[in-house]
Amino acid sequence: MKEIIKAIYEDGVIKPLEKLHIKEHEELTITIIKMPPRARPKKQAMALVGIFKSGIKNLSQEHDKYLYGWKKTK
Repeated sequence: MKEIIKAIYEDGVIKPLEKLHIKEHEELTITIIKMPPRARPKKQAMALVGIFKSGIKNLSQEHDKYLYGWKKTK
């Protein structure tokens, strides 16, 4: 059976962040995949579109204009 869970490494021990569905003393094979550092959403948005420094107020209504250079038709 394959189960993917999140865990944290702390004080030399890997600690699961979710309940494990295994029996006591059951032998396991563990694959460790490091997760990339979490970026704050505001920082991601600024990196992708520069929206917070641009002063654009109507992006939700005029997104095609800003992304593709044309206005939406009504």
